Amino acid sequence: MGAPVQNVPPRGRRSRIVIDLDKAGPWGHPTNQAQQPYGVRKRKKWPIVLGIIGGVLLLLVVGGYFYWQSYKSKPAYSLALAIDAAQRGDSKAFDEVVDTEKIASSFAPQMVDEALGRLGTALTPAMRQRVERLIPTFLPRVRDTVHSEVMRHVREDTARAAGKPFFLVALYLPYVVEIKQEGDTATITASLGERTLVLTMQRSSDQRWKIVGVKDPLLARRLVDDVAKDLPAIGGDLGNDVLREIQKLPNIIPDLGGTGRR
Repeated sequence: MGAPVQNVPPRGRRSRIVIDLDKAGPWGHPTNQAQQPYGVRKRKKWPIVLGIIGGVLLLLVVGGYFYWQSYKSKPAYSLALAIDAAQRGDSKAFDEVVDTEKIASSFAPQMVDEALGRLGTALTPAMRQRVERLIPTFLPRVRDTVHSEVMRHVREDTARAAGKPFFLVALYLPYVVEIKQEGDTATITASLGERTLVLTMQRSSDQRWKIVGVKDPLLARRLVDDVAKDLPAIGGDLGNDVLREIQKLPNIIPDLGGTGRR
């Protein structure tokens, strides 16, 4: 009787574990990004960098838009509109931010001071009262002059703004003029050489601002020149012509140099 037959498992193909040494690190683990070639890492970083840059630019655009919309409600923006309209000679656009009627009225006290200053030693309390009564009656006559002169002065005083982008002018204005805002009223002071220009602005119902007052000694002098012939003893010397003008005023001077009153 022969030896027992042993069960020998059939021989099959042995399985192999293959490790790619080019892609594996120590202990067979895949390599990290730092171990990848520089070109591969650079290509993977670009989308992230571009995304960050795009996000920053988007925030700047959105923030700038809302800031500009808010800036439109400030006095500097409306003042820039007036400057832009004056530089372009656009009278209609200029009138949208300038109230000529109120500006003309704001010149009444300035014209009174200018006229009284010209009277000099000939000034009497009665003459002062007459000048103060006469000046307001001249305002309708000088209204057109006020409109054209204010627009001309704005154009000449802001000649450096000609041709500049509007948004740059609007944003730069607070750095070249003094703007003081109190509620719905703002005062703008600009030093122009030896001359100081003061503007008064008021907020309108649509949250825009309008120029409603101008204090300008140079323009006040120009307006008084236009009406001087209708005022007593303004613009001439204190000779015979002035004396005749003064004597035309009833009950002012009872006796002047022996001539009596007329």
